[in-house]
Amino acid sequence: MRGMPYPVPPSRLYPPRTAREVFRVRPLRLLEEAFRKSPGVVLAAGAGYGKTSLAAELPAVYVSLAEEAKDPAVFLWHLLAAYENRAELAPVGALLEAGAWPKALEALLEALAPLGAHYLVLDEAHRAESPGVVRVLQGLLRLPGLRLLVLSRKAAPFAFLTVLSERELAFDPEEACQLAKALAPELPAFEVERALSLVRGWPLGLRLVLLAMRKGLRPELALESAEGLLAYLGQALPKEVLDRASRLALLGEVDEEEGAFLLPYAEDLLLERREGRICFHPLVRSALKALLPEGEARGLLARAAEAALARGEGVRAAEFLLEAGRFGHAADLLLKEGEGWLARGLTYTVLRLLGHLPEGVRRGRAGLRLLEAEALRQAGRYREAEALYREALEAGEERAYLGLVRLFLDTVEPARAKPFLEEALRRFPGLARPLLAENLLNEGRAGEAEALGFSGPRLFLRQGRPAEALELLKRAEDPGLHRPPQNHREGSLLRALLECVAGDAEEGLRFAERGRFEAEALGSPFGLSLAEARKGHALLALGRLREAEASYRAALALSEGGPARLGVEALGGLAALGDDGAYREMVRLSRASGDLWVEGFLTLVVALARLRLGEEFPLGAFPAPDPFLEALARAYPFRDGWEEVLERYPFLAGRTLFAPPLARLRRALWRMGRLPVPYHPGVRVEVRALGGFEVRVEGRPVRFRREKARLLLALLTVRDWEKEDLLEALEATPGEFRVLWWEVVNALEPERPKGAPPYFLRTRPYGLNLEAPELYLDLRDPALPPLSPYRGLDHPVLDEAARAYLEERRRGLLQSPRPEDWLLALRLDPLDEAALGRLRGTALYEKGLRLRLVAEAELEGD
Repeated sequence: MRGMPYPVPPSRLYPPRTAREVFRVRPLRLLEEAFRKSPGVVLAAGAGYGKTSLAAELPAVYVSLAEEAKDPAVFLWHLLAAYENRAELAPVGALLEAGAWPKALEALLEALAPLGAHYLVLDEAHRAESPGVVRVLQGLLRLPGLRLLVLSRKAAPFAFLTVLSERELAFDPEEACQLAKALAPELPAFEVERALSLVRGWPLGLRLVLLAMRKGLRPELALESAEGLLAYLGQALPKEVLDRASRLALLGEVDEEEGAFLLPYAEDLLLERREGRICFHPLVRSALKALLPEGEARGLLARAAEAALARGEGVRAAEFLLEAGRFGHAADLLLKEGEGWLARGLTYTVLRLLGHLPEGVRRGRAGLRLLEAEALRQAGRYREAEALYREALEAGEERAYLGLVRLFLDTVEPARAKPFLEEALRRFPGLARPLLAENLLNEGRAGEAEALGFSGPRLFLRQGRPAEALELLKRAEDPGLHRPPQNHREGSLLRALLECVAGDAEEGLRFAERGRFEAEALGSPFGLSLAEARKGHALLALGRLREAEASYRAALALSEGGPARLGVEALGGLAALGDDGAYREMVRLSRASGDLWVEGFLTLVVALARLRLGEEFPLGAFPAPDPFLEALARAYPFRDGWEEVLERYPFLAGRTLFAPPLARLRRALWRMGRLPVPYHPGVRVEVRALGGFEVRVEGRPVRFRREKARLLLALLTVRDWEKEDLLEALEATPGEFRVLWWEVVNALEPERPKGAPPYFLRTRPYGLNLEAPELYLDLRDPALPPLSPYRGLDHPVLDEAARAYLEERRRGLLQSPRPEDWLLALRLDPLDEAALGRLRGTALYEKGLRLRLVAEAELEGD
């Protein structure tokens, strides 16, 4: 604003240019959902989490704040500058010049009210936090249509807004892959996922790690490459602070008293305070270390290693030894303590420490190869682990036979485990015998596995006792997160599968998501891929097919670079959704791995899913691998006569992978006397009136012999009728009506025995049985676009019903918080002033205005 007493730098009014390699669909969706619940949202996260980049995706008024904006008057001058040329703000400026900022706030709200729905982004808000600014923000939230987005490095004092934190802003695997394709397209998805796990989703950290990996560093080493970070973090730091910080940062963390002088710069240095300690992020530590002379750094590190050993902190000591260049001492410490660290879940720590050892040091210690192979196996990096186990064998380390067997048990590849199992049994019979039992189970030989002492939920599952397996797992002690292979075989992901088979798919979805979180915490790409597949199973059972397909495809993408067997469940899921090529590949990989049970299991998943979609899947000569799957194969396609199977496996009536189509399930329950209806036809009916009028039974279109019968059914979708009113509407005699009525009944319920009462229609009054879950009427589906119903049917009752339907949908769309819905409402009535007014100030206003102009032109032409 010209002449304002406080000149706001123009640079504060435009978001900075940021890299756009990643379009952040997920956090944008979370942001949209947050705004549905609250007019104000704060993105609270540290530096480098993409807050500004995310906000730049919105068509918003933008203001970047600085220290001086702690004064509410100065803050309001910032707002006046941002809204200049958007509203008449001279009265507001006059009040501010008089020092009356509370009155100026009220005047500002009044001046901005005509703008309607719009976004306001306040960047760097943590720099301007003060009670006065908080009061201004609370006042702004009274403005109708305003969506306030605050970007801050901390939630306080803005927690009265809806908070999205680092957890929501962290990159997910899909976003990580997008960034990798832009920065380092040669990296496979498996490698990118590892990098993402190491930086825990921090977007800036991932960028730096990927750039380092592009130069050939492994992820666990790339994490320590801080090229470019110092320039990013040190923009506002005095040189003397950087010098002192570099000595303390070398230790990783220090007592708060020792590092108190750094606390004023905690945000710029990304410092964390934990129970009286100040901690440096690894990337920051590496960046600051570069400021120290090499000799001084080594001396400090050697002394720090001795102190850590004295305290019993072996891992910390090893890190200091490696940095000090004392590689032999570090290698001996790894040989002594490494297996214990793996047992405690320090997988990536061991890999990182091993990665620093020169090849000459490693060559003289064969046990280090075995240790690294075991660490790689526990991290889910199976191909690398296999190669190192084989190297250890060549170096004479016979314990590698046990490692290779365990590896192929993890990946459920019994055929590949066999030759190594035979060698392990000869050399280590006591240790190898339990491994033999598990491998027999994976081959589908559950009885032999049980005879050798194998027990637990997986045994029950492969014995055809899924309900018992689920109950046993519910009672079992949580295996914890300390070992990724155990996690994906015995923990949340097994629970997710069992819930999808014999429990509740909603619970299956919850445990799949929990398993995914656990896999992320463990840094297990194998577990992440399997979690996505199990999530797909749950969504498939719940009928959320688009989401299921997305999860299956994510699982396949994450399986790239891993064992071929890893993609089997995802391929089975895609086959269930109609991909015949995926089914053939699933069968091929199952047989190549030697796991015929999973082939049978997934074949029936495919068959049942296709049946629920209206397609019978040819089972052919199905090799049933257990009694449960055999019973399902015999009952397929679940027409009359399978009641005994439902009696034995009552969970088939729930939301599970093997649930038959609802109509056939309810008919079976009726035949068993458990459904209180006089008759059930065992079919699903869809009545689609939007855009036309069509009826489908079991997915097949119905063709009425008489057009009046079709008209009768259309009238029944409008409301319930007294018989006399219906006769009048049809202009039919009682005799003609009787013929039309039974034509409709028999069309909806083919094979209905004579004398059986209708299921989908009712009398007294006449109408549709809308309580029947097998009846779908699209007029009752709010997710569908508002098309004009009953096209092609000429009747005044239907015309009036169509107008009423469209008007009701239009009102509902106008009550929505989404501008896209307001535009849909305007399409229904382009001359509606209210709809166009709501669009004013949004990105869709121009489209709405064009609709209005076209409609007006058509009226003038008439």
